[in-house]
Amino acid sequence: MKDIIYRLIAASLASLCIFTSISCDEQVGDFASREIITAPNLYGETYPPEERQTAPPETTPTGETVAVTEPPAPPVPKDTKVSFLACGDNLVHSNVYEDAYARGNGKYEFIHMYDDVADMIAAADLAYVNQEGPMAGASYGYSGYPLFNAPQEMGDTLVELGFDVINVANNHMLDQREAGLLSTIEFFKSRPITLIGGYLNKEDYDDVRVVTVNDIKIAFLSYTYGTNGLYLPAGSETVIPLLDETDMKRQTEIAKERADIVIASLHWGNEDWFEPSESQLYYEKVLVDCGVDVILGMHSHTLQPIKWDEREDGHKTLCIYSIGNFISTMLYARNMVGGMLTFDIVRRNGEYLIEKPLLYPTVCYYNTSRRGLQVYRMENFTDAMASTHGSQRYGAFDVSRLRRYVTDTISGEFLPDWIKG
Repeated sequence: MKDIIYRLIAASLASLCIFTSISCDEQVGDFASREIITAPNLYGETYPPEERQTAPPETTPTGETVAVTEPPAPPVPKDTKVSFLACGDNLVHSNVYEDAYARGNGKYEFIHMYDDVADMIAAADLAYVNQEGPMAGASYGYSGYPLFNAPQEMGDTLVELGFDVINVANNHMLDQREAGLLSTIEFFKSRPITLIGGYLNKEDYDDVRVVTVNDIKIAFLSYTYGTNGLYLPAGSETVIPLLDETDMKRQTEIAKERADIVIASLHWGNEDWFEPSESQLYYEKVLVDCGVDVILGMHSHTLQPIKWDEREDGHKTLCIYSIGNFISTMLYARNMVGGMLTFDIVRRNGEYLIEKPLLYPTVCYYNTSRRGLQVYRMENFTDAMASTHGSQRYGAFDVSRLRRYVTDTISGEFLPDWIKG
């Protein structure tokens, strides 16, 4: 009986060895050439969907499985801030440059006309002003209203004061025709500032100006309603940036691609109005819908309201319809009141915001001879100064009236405490 059992065990072991030998030979021989057939699974596919959609685990050179992890989120940029200041129309009438010449004993000295506001301009991280009219050079002859050409020494004064962005898109930009505009552009491009509103050709026009301050990129757009009926010659490549909805939409998109904040300078509206016109309201909406962050308006030679304008998605635009005059010898008291608009451009937790907008009212003074030009903060302007102001001959006024031009126009939320009291 034991012999029978031993013979059966031996036969079984022999069969196993033969099977193993054949299997190994097939693996070494033609296994790779054979079609692999896998039975259908419950999903009717070779592999379940989740196995096909999931990336295979990574392995090390030794074959060890390594878990697949998502790349880390990019770091949030650190919080930062830019203090911004904007002034309105720097309108150089002949009385202004004649007064500067008398002060300079044979040269044009404008700088001390701004002594009372110079510290605020210098303190801003970024300062803007609208230069009303050309600075084409002495060869064109200096002139005031209606066809302006200011001494270039005024341009150097603006740079010395600390203005970083100078706008030349306004209704007087062609007062010295195309050649005068090109000379003005050349002058400002030779100075350490960013010029907006003057463009040599279409490519230059769409090369949206971007200024980087404290790691924040700020783009500037600029448009004017017209040029007082003056035109470029036929075939000119020079671009006058007129109010145009198509251009505004295209250039806002360019600006938003290049920068974190977009500011638009608008020369628009009606002179001597304290309220925006229908045209202003129309183009305001265009820019708000485009996502512009700030609208700086001018041209009325008076103050006009400031407001927050909110888009449907919650994006807010700060709009001042007119900052008023900065310097001029216009005739009426209402034209002597302007302002310096300040606000902070803030990056907080990766989000860019406009915060703390305030208008600091200013008064431009000249005496009865239309000389003695001086730009004052309104809080430093007294009744004694008002009594000798050259505008008194066109209508009596005192400081309280000047303040009413401000408080009747600008909401209290945008005014410093001293004038609200």
